[in-house]
Amino acid sequence: DPIVKFVDELVKQAEITLPEEELQAYKKRLVEQVQRRLGLISLNYLDEKGLADFENLLKENPDVEKVREFFSSRIPDYPQKVAKALEDFSQEYFASLGR
Repeated sequence: DPIVKFVDELVKQAEITLPEEELQAYKKRLVEQVQRRLGLISLNYLDEKGLADFENLLKENPDVEKVREFFSSRIPDYPQKVAKALEDFSQEYFASLGR
């Protein structure tokens, strides 16, 4: 999963040192934050029909890949928008650590 890889790299760059169990919980929370952020940003680019289609998709209990495909097919330049959102998240993360 690209989001898990992104979080792993963030934590590595930040040199976070915690006992393994705490580190895994920390990473899990970061993954959830990133997913939430990407979801909110993605929803902002959808029109009313797109939002209705997304609501219908959610009823199918889609996996992460299906959600990505949905947004990619409906949002122009979606990969670039995701990359920008991840870069912003990274900057905010390091700023919150005082770096």
